[in-house]
Amino acid sequence: MALQKLISNVIDSIEHNITLQEVLDSMINNKTKHFVLLDNKKPVGIITERDILFLYTKHIDLNLKAIDFAKKCLITSKSNRKVNYILGLMLNHKIRRVVIVDLEGNYLGTILQEKLIYEFEQDIFKTHTKAKDLIRVNLKAFFVQKEANIQTAIDLMSEKYIGSILIFDNNKPIGILTESDIINLAQKHIDPSLNIQEFMHKNLVCFDTEDLLYDVVNKMRKENIRRAVIYDRIKKDYFIITSKDILNNIKGNYNLFLESKLRDVKSTFNSLNEAVIELFDNEEEQLIYWFNNKAKKLFDIQIDKNITSVIPEQRWNSIYKKILANDFQENEILEINDNVFQLTVMNTVLLDSSIIKLLFTNISEIAHTNKQIENKFKLLYENVPYPYQSLDDKGLLINVNKKWCDVTGYSKDEAIGQKFSIFTDESYERLKALFKIFLENKKVENEKIKIKKKNGEIILASFTGNFSNINGELKTHCIFKDITAQEKIEKKLKLSDIVFENTNEGILITNNKNNIISINSAFTKITGYEEADIINKNPKVLKSGKHDKEFYEKLWSDLLTTGQFKGEVWNRKKNGEIYPEWLNISIVKDSSGNILNYVAIFSDITKIKKSNERIEYLAHHDPLTNLPNRLLLKARLDQSITRASISKEILALFFIDIDNFKVINDTYGHSIGDKIINLVASRLQKNLRAEDTISRIGGDEFVIVIENIDQERSVEKIANKILDDFKEPIKLQEYLFDVTISIGISLFPNNSHDAEDLIKHADTAMYSAKNAGRNQFQFYKNEMTSEIFEKIIMKKEISDALKNGDFEVYYQAQINIKENKIVGLEALVRWNYRNGRLILPNEFIAYAEETKLILPLGEFVLKSACNFIKKLQNMNLAQGAIVAVNISSIQIKNCDIFDLILNSLKNSNLDAKYLEVELTESYIMENTEQSLLTLNKLKDLGIKLAIDDFGTGYSSLSYLKKFPIDKLKIDKSFVNELPNNPKDVAIARTIIALAKGLEMKTIAEGVELQKQKDFLEQEECDEIQGWLYGKALRENDFIEFAKNFK
Repeated sequence: MALQKLISNVIDSIEHNITLQEVLDSMINNKTKHFVLLDNKKPVGIITERDILFLYTKHIDLNLKAIDFAKKCLITSKSNRKVNYILGLMLNHKIRRVVIVDLEGNYLGTILQEKLIYEFEQDIFKTHTKAKDLIRVNLKAFFVQKEANIQTAIDLMSEKYIGSILIFDNNKPIGILTESDIINLAQKHIDPSLNIQEFMHKNLVCFDTEDLLYDVVNKMRKENIRRAVIYDRIKKDYFIITSKDILNNIKGNYNLFLESKLRDVKSTFNSLNEAVIELFDNEEEQLIYWFNNKAKKLFDIQIDKNITSVIPEQRWNSIYKKILANDFQENEILEINDNVFQLTVMNTVLLDSSIIKLLFTNISEIAHTNKQIENKFKLLYENVPYPYQSLDDKGLLINVNKKWCDVTGYSKDEAIGQKFSIFTDESYERLKALFKIFLENKKVENEKIKIKKKNGEIILASFTGNFSNINGELKTHCIFKDITAQEKIEKKLKLSDIVFENTNEGILITNNKNNIISINSAFTKITGYEEADIINKNPKVLKSGKHDKEFYEKLWSDLLTTGQFKGEVWNRKKNGEIYPEWLNISIVKDSSGNILNYVAIFSDITKIKKSNERIEYLAHHDPLTNLPNRLLLKARLDQSITRASISKEILALFFIDIDNFKVINDTYGHSIGDKIINLVASRLQKNLRAEDTISRIGGDEFVIVIENIDQERSVEKIANKILDDFKEPIKLQEYLFDVTISIGISLFPNNSHDAEDLIKHADTAMYSAKNAGRNQFQFYKNEMTSEIFEKIIMKKEISDALKNGDFEVYYQAQINIKENKIVGLEALVRWNYRNGRLILPNEFIAYAEETKLILPLGEFVLKSACNFIKKLQNMNLAQGAIVAVNISSIQIKNCDIFDLILNSLKNSNLDAKYLEVELTESYIMENTEQSLLTLNKLKDLGIKLAIDDFGTGYSSLSYLKKFPIDKLKIDKSFVNELPNNPKDVAIARTIIALAKGLEMKTIAEGVELQKQKDFLEQEECDEIQGWLYGKALRENDFIEFAKNFK
């Protein structure tokens, strides 16, 4: 239930600088029992009827300032709190009003107890609870006899601190006087010595103790009273119950029992030396609900504030998670305002809400003593020459020394409180097993753990330590040393033996006299020599005879000078075969620098050399045609440009692309396609000179570089000669292919001096040739680049806009002229461009169609339109209206438009009769047979069909007779000058008459003036749309338009 609904709607606030008399007058005038005093919209005090009553009895001058007598310790609540929270505040603090403020603390209003009662569901009162269940001894009514005067009643009410008193005639009540009545009397300056009967409420509402609470509440609501008089027939006593008494009962006796018990607990808490804070769990916040005197002294605390105003947010979030998981430990320690507390938590449910009690036990003195002991111990482990660390039972680091920080690279602040596991490179299972060993043996010795340093380096550490158990707190204490280098040496020794025997490289070792003393198995495998064949012999037995004396002299010179030799050497195997090897010779010396050994490592590189030769060729040639590839083309083109610059001659670059090659590939397969490419390459080559360069740079694209040209006319002759050669079909197997090519030409130095630019410009010219009809050549012109660049940019931006959701569908209403009713809406796409600019379709649709991005864009518009018209139907707006969607011919040609529409209708749960598809005349006339099939399929679904911009395209009356058209749209160009332009009048009349004769509807678009509407209405045009009724609107704006349309 929203609190806003419960706030009293009477004026009950006023600026604080007024008098008591002005407050009293305002209470009377606004019929309220209290007034909240404001200072700059903030509540600073409250004056109630009872306050005025007691001031009146004390004869206080009512011309004094009200703020001096107001209650200033207000119980306030933010407006986003729950109703149970407000109810609890009233019960906790024994108040009948809660002041409601916004998030900035500005006054919004007051919630009264009786308002809460009446807003609760009636089922709460439909129980067997009777009036007698609410009465208690302290509710017994006070009374005066009818002969008493007003002052007597006032004195008794003031003495007993009560808000009402009964007037008796002997033993029977005949009326009631309330504090509201006293306020009215005071405001009118009635003499208090007058008899009370004249001013009491005589129509007293009484109930029997056996009456149901349900009946009592209904009667009080009906009579608009806050008190009910209950008569106990057995005891012959009268009781007065108020809305507060009912409030305490509405949630049931069980919760009342709990609440009373909690009140007893609070009384106990107030007497404790511990601070107690009670929180209301509002899910997103845990609100301070109540606190005892000790908490008030220790903390800066306020009702309705989040507990994070006392406990730091990060720490509280951790505690709260444990409370929710029922995993809170009683030994949780908190440091707040230089004090150390042990926190105890109790979590209960009251009034269907979670109440959390926090008990803070101050252990600052104990903590201080422990700190002193800990500081002494720190001096010991800080000076240990090895890294030291201590963990708690959860594996969290609680202590590290300076050496630990030096080794790992982490500071103490970064380490303390973190799980030790994050500083290791070990699995959870490994660390768990290690901790188990620790518990069983009470110690660990030389356990190896991989430590992850802050810089990412992994070191191997050997851990030794024990654990302690003091007051139930388990802690581990360990030192470790870095054994990474030692471990590496041991591994290297083991690895060396393994590598020596298992490496694929041949290894031989000689002594200082160059006699072979050791070989590995790879040496035998490569050379064919067994150990018995080669031991104690000089490595010169492997010589191939391919190298001269100078080669070996240089080898030894380099080896003795630098300590190593690396290079390619040809050697001879045992069977006499000569082979190339990559040889690496190193010298091993003792500590005095004396040579001990020579170590030679080599590998047979026969296959590598052959592979490199092949790789070198493939790196510069196309594998399919064996023509130079782009890399070799670039190198040759750079050389050609250099020569042309020197000779001052023209250089021509032809960029050639096979026309419609994709069709051949898709139809006949890539095998045929590859053969076509080879045959095209052959035809191109036979038209060129030996010094010209032809290359295949990818797919069906070729580039030709022609040098030594004296004039441009020569280039044209070459281009025509190449084109003429492709007039003859290519015969391949049983097929004949009419293959044509498009050529783009760029010239050096006319178009550029740069190789890449020449290729790019020729490519641009080639696309221009394709756009001009293919099978021709085009010379590059500067304007070509800007046109293509604009298309490329627009294509990318449309594509990005689709991904980013920048397109939005607007809707323009279509109005039935006679009925003045919304009968349709046209879906019109808009582009929300950068900087808030809105782009209309005429600026981007052509690009979208050319790049086929109209397919996803059209699908987006169709789905959005179907969903929106269904949304309007569900809202009972524009009932019976259809939504009109423009379908591009590109969509129909390139996707299954029937399935697309069917899926859109199905996903939106829209009946097909509410969708209208708008098509252009140009599409229908393009392929009449295919168009008829498509339209009939759509018509069979129940979709309506309209011809958009009728009369502006390829008009033919014959198709109107053939096709299942429902509506003709009169284009805006024929409406603009109606009814003043005779030609437009004649055209409009003709279209309307034609449609009527063919039993079609007409709709005029672009209607902006009343006179245009009047003319169309007179000519019996069925529908209109345009700015006369409104422009195209966003969804939410159209909904408002539909709601308000008359």
